[in-house]
Amino acid sequence: MGPSGPQGDGPALPALRAAHDAGRLLALHPGHRAGAAAQGPARPASHPPARRRGGRHPGRQRPGVGGAAAGLRACGRPGRPVIAPGGAAPGGGIGPRPAGPVLVTGANGFIGRALSAHLAGLGVEVRGVDVAGDPTTGVHPGSTTAPEAWAHLLDGVDAVVHTAAIVSNVVPLAQMRTVNVDGTARVLAAARSAGVRRFVHLSSVVVHGFDLPAWVDESRPMRPNGDAYVDTKVASERLVLAAGERGDLEVVVLRPGDVYGPGSRPWVVLPLTYLRARQAVLPAGGRGILSHVHIDSLVDGITRAITTRGADGGVFHLTDGMATTCGEYFGRLGAMVGTRPRHLPTPAAVGAAVLVGGLQRRFGRPNELGAASMRLLARMGSYRIDRAREVLGYAPRIDLDTGMAEVERWAAAEGLLGPRRRTVAASPAPGG
Repeated sequence: MGPSGPQGDGPALPALRAAHDAGRLLALHPGHRAGAAAQGPARPASHPPARRRGGRHPGRQRPGVGGAAAGLRACGRPGRPVIAPGGAAPGGGIGPRPAGPVLVTGANGFIGRALSAHLAGLGVEVRGVDVAGDPTTGVHPGSTTAPEAWAHLLDGVDAVVHTAAIVSNVVPLAQMRTVNVDGTARVLAAARSAGVRRFVHLSSVVVHGFDLPAWVDESRPMRPNGDAYVDTKVASERLVLAAGERGDLEVVVLRPGDVYGPGSRPWVVLPLTYLRARQAVLPAGGRGILSHVHIDSLVDGITRAITTRGADGGVFHLTDGMATTCGEYFGRLGAMVGTRPRHLPTPAAVGAAVLVGGLQRRFGRPNELGAASMRLLARMGSYRIDRAREVLGYAPRIDLDTGMAEVERWAAAEGLLGPRRRTVAASPAPGG
């Protein structure tokens, strides 16, 4: 979603309008904050019979949260993207079309805007809600913590896509819980009361924690780890799945990876800013794994989650099906501006982030730097997308080479690259 999504109205939030995909920025830079392949054949939108309030659909089959777990392999040499089991063939095409109106929370954020534009292009009636309303785009002002103020927008809605959340390294757990957990519960209740058919919830792959083996599937247990964002994403996902188990309404949980593309603040705009200033650092010597997903691929996956009948009750990873080191990813961005990120051991990167971030906040310069941000970029492991392929017909639409070329063209047009002094290759694999 980027830097705006429906959030609580508490006093700590004005400087932190951030939503699901805003990722956490991992660079030493004062005074900034972070908000966030082939397509399979289109499946026709098929909808189950009318809901029986409080009960399940006749004949409903749930995909569960399992997946092919055999044959997991190591990520290979650091710095070289590795394709997930099952491949990630590039392709294109037009995805399915939802049959009725769709309400999007966090509609002014990065994901929310892209999804709303895509659905509108398919001829779908889109109703957007965001804490930062925008009359020019028809996005209504409203908080997820008070859905009664905009509940009339749910009348006749077929599906709700809940993208809104606070994403931050520094917001206290209680504040984040108010929006990410309590807000989700309130939107769920409002959707149920309005007779909404399906609730699509954007969670995150980080619910598995940060230290993983290669190519885990959705059956791996969620793992709260003391990080406020991770823990509230785990809690909100459990709320959504419990609502589905009770038969309140159909639910689908999506776990996107790190969402990038033109306009992505945490994974494009801010890194380019820090790289130009030669202030970008990476922990773990640049070996941490980034599970990127291009915004177009994610939007297609969300659309399929709205329409695919067999997805009810399912949990799905949505990534580009690759394991790319942070050194490789940020090295590509660095090549656009003629510099490279610095690779540091994790303890040194954490210490520097804690020191610089703390000092800047003390002197009134809001930022997201801290131990949590460094832990995020030092994480290991990768995620299978077999279930999304099999159930949703999902496949990554844009490979990393194509996506980064698109990012570079956009960044140049936006004046984000500055004077090009020289061209540098992407960071080599450490030790490779």
